[in-house]
Amino acid sequence: MSEDLEPAPKQDATKTDEQKTNKTSRKRRFLRSMLTTIAVLLIYNGCASTMVNRYDAKAPRNPGTGILTGAETRTLGPENADTAILFIHGFVGGSNNFWEIPDQLAAEGYRVHAMRLPGHGTSPRDFVKAEKEEFHTAINTEIDALKTKHKKVILVGHSMGGALSTIAASEQHVDGIVLGGPYFGVTYNWYYILPVETWSKLTKPILPWVYKANAFVCVNREDAKTKILSYKWIPAKGTATLHKIGAHANADETLAKVTCPVLLLHAPGDFAAAYEASQNAFDRMASENKTFVALPNSNHHVFWDNDRDLLADEIKQFVKTIDEPQK
Repeated sequence: MSEDLEPAPKQDATKTDEQKTNKTSRKRRFLRSMLTTIAVLLIYNGCASTMVNRYDAKAPRNPGTGILTGAETRTLGPENADTAILFIHGFVGGSNNFWEIPDQLAAEGYRVHAMRLPGHGTSPRDFVKAEKEEFHTAINTEIDALKTKHKKVILVGHSMGGALSTIAASEQHVDGIVLGGPYFGVTYNWYYILPVETWSKLTKPILPWVYKANAFVCVNREDAKTKILSYKWIPAKGTATLHKIGAHANADETLAKVTCPVLLLHAPGDFAAAYEASQNAFDRMASENKTFVALPNSNHHVFWDNDRDLLADEIKQFVKTIDEPQK
């Protein structure tokens, strides 16, 4: 005998209506969230743009030149010195980022020049306009000018300035480079989830400005935080330029061309520029005369931090070994 088939259950019209209502509700919530996010970003970016203008208006600067206090180009020491030393500051920084080291070297008889990189020392808006190639051109121009008057030229770079010094040494002859907390990559922390470089690319289109409070000036000496020149508003485009410079400096083909003497000083606790990236880059440099010095009590701004006297002694000894054969 054939069994009677049970009829299919009738669709619950009430349940179907609830599902449609829930789906519509989810769409509305998503749309409200998107609109709220867009509104918040528009308000933030508008406020940020206004705050950049206020920062420019209030930042202490030379009334004649418009250059921020602490970012001025400095030239020290005897004009007839055999050896000249070019100081190249870091990202959003200036000449005062080197503490007293330029003055100490000038006092020992060296010609010292602390330059100002394009887009720095004036307004964060100028950094938006500065292209990577402009940094290389500016540094090469300074090196060429020093070579016309001095027998030897040594570069001292901090952070991004260390990366730029590495690139310059790979492209033309210099007699030595000193890299303090050089930037070959960003220090990674687990809670970043993604690398900082990736976050920078993702947020660049929607967050053109980021505020940098004194708390984010990476130096362990609390009394130094307010003394180190740095833009308080960071343009996303400037950050993208920094990453390009770091990638160029960290490339195998760049490091293979660095054959001059190298002194690299870095803090294991550097919160900004990766210590491990510096070690790796140092190992790949072709120079046969290179020294790596760890600064255990410092953060990123090594020239100002707790190991500054050790750093000063190491730099003086390094420069002396290069300069002495000319004496």
